[in-house]
Amino acid sequence: MDKNLKKILAEYRIKRNLYAEYCNVVHVLLENILHSGNYKYHLNSRVKEIDSLKEKIESKRQRGKIYKRLSDIKDIAGIRVVFYTDSERKRFIYSLKNEFDKKIIVQETEKKTGYRSTHIIVNFGNERIRLSEYKKFKDLECEIQLALILNHAWAEVEHDILYKNDLNLHSLNEKKYSLLKQRMQKVMDNYIKNASNELEKIVKYVRRLKK
Repeated sequence: MDKNLKKILAEYRIKRNLYAEYCNVVHVLLENILHSGNYKYHLNSRVKEIDSLKEKIESKRQRGKIYKRLSDIKDIAGIRVVFYTDSERKRFIYSLKNEFDKKIIVQETEKKTGYRSTHIIVNFGNERIRLSEYKKFKDLECEIQLALILNHAWAEVEHDILYKNDLNLHSLNEKKYSLLKQRMQKVMDNYIKNASNELEKIVKYVRRLKK
């Protein structure tokens, strides 16, 4: 086993429970923000299993990215928030910036399949870390992923079909697998994105009617 990998996994075995506790604290904090802001949302969180962390490090190394220490990995604690509309997603980012004193890293990503999501890295700043209940979380980070509900649902379907299928489609017929991926992407481009945009307009229209 690679020396860095061995060192990282050994440290994670010691700190995993601390990461789990930290993830739960951030989860509760986000839930309070979402509830008080009257958002429509779905929220879930997870901490990486040791095997999953090992697979991630090895996979990244094959693509040229080397992790030298545990703190290099930003998504050990991960939380996903799924919103109905893009306007709600943007409003939540603003709320997060206020909650974390603007000390957050926001990255917009779009995969080849057309799936868009927002990845935000947060940590407890100096003000929170001074409090006795948060001191132990110093230097820990959590990745918050924001997505839209229709995009997220399609991404789950796509992942199950393309990557979790018992038939192992990629190894059976690479050409047909590539064509299937293109077909899935066309559905995203031609239907899911349009449906998501229409949902945004409908929600805004309903809000105007309620005023």
